[in-house]
Amino acid sequence: MQAEPRGTMHGWIWRVNLLPFVETIADLIRCRVDDGALTAGFERSDADDDSWFTFVLDGHPRVEMRFARTRTDDTVLVDVELDGIDEPLEIRTALLLDVCNRYQLTPEAG
Repeated sequence: MQAEPRGTMHGWIWRVNLLPFVETIADLIRCRVDDGALTAGFERSDADDDSWFTFVLDGHPRVEMRFARTRTDDTVLVDVELDGIDEPLEIRTALLLDVCNRYQLTPEAG
C-alpha cells in the first residue's frame, strides 16, 4: 500500500458545503477566496469525465484543492493537498471534510 504524503486527503462533500468548506480552510491559513473563480471552475468540472478543477489558496501554508462535480447527486469529490502544514491544521481540515460529508450546512440567517 502506497503511503499518502502528509496532509493529503481524499473524500467528498455535499455541493451546498463547497463554499463553507473552502472559506473555512482559507480562514485557517489567513487567505481570501475568490468565490466567482471557485464557482466557475467547479461548474466546468465533471467527475464522470475525470475533469477536475484545481483551486489554490496561497496562504500560510499553501493549500491546493481539486474538485469534481458529480452528475448523479448533489455531491462533490474532493482532493486536498496541504503543503507544509502542521498537525493541528491537518486535523482541523480532516474534521471539516468529515463534517461536510455528513451534514448539509446552511448559512446563518441575518
